Amino acid sequence: MIHEVAAPKRHATASRQRALDAGVAVAATVVAVVISGHVPVAAHDRRIDAFAYALTVVGGAALAFWRRSPRVAYGVVTVALGCYVGRHYPNGPLLAFGLFALFALSSRVDRRTGLTGAVVLGVVLGVAGAVAGGGMTLLPVFYLGWSAAAVFLGDALRSRRSYLRELEERARYLELTREQEARRQVAEDRLRIARDLHDSVAHAMATINVQAGAAAHVVERRPEVAKDAFAAIRRASGEVLDELAAMLTLLRDDGETAERAPTPGIGEISQLVTTARDAGVPVSLVLDGPTDLVPRPVGIAAYRIVQESLTNVIRHAGAQSAGVTVRAGDDRGLIIEVYDDGFGPRSSVGAGSGTGTGIRGMRERAESTGGRLHAGPGAQGGFTVRAEWDGRP
Repeated sequence: MIHEVAAPKRHATASRQRALDAGVAVAATVVAVVISGHVPVAAHDRRIDAFAYALTVVGGAALAFWRRSPRVAYGVVTVALGCYVGRHYPNGPLLAFGLFALFALSSRVDRRTGLTGAVVLGVVLGVAGAVAGGGMTLLPVFYLGWSAAAVFLGDALRSRRSYLRELEERARYLELTREQEARRQVAEDRLRIARDLHDSVAHAMATINVQAGAAAHVVERRPEVAKDAFAAIRRASGEVLDELAAMLTLLRDDGETAERAPTPGIGEISQLVTTARDAGVPVSLVLDGPTDLVPRPVGIAAYRIVQESLTNVIRHAGAQSAGVTVRAGDDRGLIIEVYDDGFGPRSSVGAGSGTGTGIRGMRERAESTGGRLHAGPGAQGGFTVRAEWDGRP
């Protein structure tokens, strides 16, 4: 789309440049013709005639192409200038056209071509001066200094133009890089929201599934127990619906601030334990140390790891009991541990088979915030998930 918008602008700019070059060339040709008619003629010079005027007009017209075809303009002016000098006409404005053509060649092509053009022009003038005889043989010598000045001036202009072009390209590259970085950040945010949504829904659905199964078994024989199970289902479904609503509000409202994002931390781990207890698994909780000093990203990762671990305990471990330990240090370090007395190593299989994330997802969460995670059979059986984050002064 950027190229489609910029193309008409470039075309309009090129058209204006061609019109400007043509106008300047016409004006320069008219001035040169007028000046040629008033150039003093020495005794050994040929008088200005129609052919001299024609050479001047041809050389001036060629300058209109100095921007689009500098080699063509240089070649036409060089031939016209060689014919002009070879006919022994007096020094006129056509000599200035030669310098400008040399300047254009150097500024539009490259230094080597410009120097080659200066040498060729000197040779042409030398041969033409030798053919004309008289004072024309000294013309290339006097013309050499002006030719060098034209070449180096054109080279300086070309170098500056190349430098400015590099700056523009660098600016466009930086702009493109910023856009790519912004897109990458958006993709990472979307992935984070998707993972948070997955964890929340998976935890709630596991609780609902267990409670629904328990209610189905006891609804006729022990209605009071079924009533408690239905209350737990209602509570779990309400929590996940509230979190879904918060996420949708965040995604739909462009003016939403980051603080309103549904990102629970260590303080909400107790709610996870309560939900697991409602699902029928006795879970103990130990909170030790100044948890309020833990950095927020670490707290979010810890919450999600505990959430995923308890979900796996409810769904797959067949545990009779479980425990959650959270220890925070004065140096803002953190250790969390989730353990159960379930099937042991089979829990790791279940953790991964249910959603495709499991232990790998928990490890990624820990490592992305500077921590490390270990998951495996517990010392007394069952399964243990342990995540650690080193403290910082």
